[in-house]
Amino acid sequence: MDQRLAQQLDQRLENLRTEQQREIEGLREELGRVRDRFTADYGHMRTEFDRVAPQVAALEYRFDSLRRQLNMSESDSTEAQTHAELEHERARLRLELVSHYEERLRRLEEPRP
Repeated sequence: MDQRLAQQLDQRLENLRTEQQREIEGLREELGRVRDRFTADYGHMRTEFDRVAPQVAALEYRFDSLRRQLNMSESDSTEAQTHAELEHERARLRLELVSHYEERLRRLEEPRP
């Protein structure tokens, strides 16, 4: 009986080893596929980075240039604020004139009793 039990245990151990070997081989294959995809993705990302990097550098240069242009002294800032307020007032007056004009047109177009 001990010999039979030992044979069954040996058989079970062999089955487990075989199953583990298959699983290890499957994991190795999957790891290889993931590695290949990663390598391809990295290559694509590197190509895209190399393509976009000069454009980003040009944009950074332009932003820096604009930032330097916008760095105004306090008097320039006040002058710009005053100019903006005047433009806002002019636009408000134009809209008010349009509103009055539309009101006059509405009155003219109303049927007379």
